[in-house]
Amino acid sequence: MKRLALLLCPLLLAACGPADNGLALQADYLQRLDRALESDGFVAFDSRSASQYRLPPRRERLLALPELRIGLLDLVLDARRCPHLQQLISQRNSSLGKQLVPSQRLGYEGDLLRAIDDCLPHLQDDAGLKTTLQRLAADKRGQLPAVFWNALNGSREVERYLRFADQALPVAFAEDGAALDALEQLAVIGAGLPQRLPPPAERLEPLFFALYASDQGGQLITSLASLRHSLDAASELLEQRQQRRPLCPLGQATPRGRILQNIFVKFYAGGLQPYLAAVDQRGQQWQAALRQLQGIEGIPPATGTYLERLAGERDSLWMDFRAATTRHVKAWQTLLNSCGLAPGQAGWSGTPDDR
Repeated sequence: MKRLALLLCPLLLAACGPADNGLALQADYLQRLDRALESDGFVAFDSRSASQYRLPPRRERLLALPELRIGLLDLVLDARRCPHLQQLISQRNSSLGKQLVPSQRLGYEGDLLRAIDDCLPHLQDDAGLKTTLQRLAADKRGQLPAVFWNALNGSREVERYLRFADQALPVAFAEDGAALDALEQLAVIGAGLPQRLPPPAERLEPLFFALYASDQGGQLITSLASLRHSLDAASELLEQRQQRRPLCPLGQATPRGRILQNIFVKFYAGGLQPYLAAVDQRGQQWQAALRQLQGIEGIPPATGTYLERLAGERDSLWMDFRAATTRHVKAWQTLLNSCGLAPGQAGWSGTPDDR
């Protein structure tokens, strides 16, 4: 099977690799359908077309974030009363602290605000410093949505997860729940801001790492794009044949109709459909998490447009995939019904032959 996929890839697929059996499965199905319908051919999916789902440039996704100066507080805070807060301020003013990556800064801001909250009760005898810290805390809380979006948009991990891939999901892909769970948790964290503070960096880092470690985010985008293309191409083959030269003009089974029934049972229901179902199940959780991200306060316009194009309720990659799936099921139902070979009809056979 792997050898067959390797032979088919140069003919049918651009940039297809030997492990890219998700695309090879679709190509094989289209080939068989094209031959059985005696059609004029089809346009194979080009994996380069997935580049239309490329992330916008980072500069368009990052938000300008004024730096709130806290350096002087290091000089006036009493280390005995607020040691953790003074430690965090000193850390931020150090050379390493000034180089925090956006995802680290999100955790730092949460830690800083918690330290301020812990410090305030110890400043009852210093109204001026207490007021300064309260004002700083309010300003910092107001910035949290922007800090969150910069953490995502400035993160190599999120960029890698949402970048289209050269390969689709493999046919028998292993469940990779860690990355999807991380995406959902980040969406929950963002939705809770600024009322709920972000967790510490040590709890955030595993979430970003899970996204970076997964190949399935980009593969899912390519799977949805390729399946939308393949299903629409296959539906076009079925619909055109019925319009041009019906397989069963008298409404009764013909030899050609039985060949198509065999392809439906063996190569659609027995091959492509289980893959479709697995991609759809994975996509539902992915789409729900992206939709939740879309609703978070302060989303940069470029990011909002991009997420809408991936997972929106209209004219998105996800909805186009769903529409192509529905269209293809209907095309098969129409053809098999016209021959009396659909499930529930007298000519139905759910067991494929060896053709």
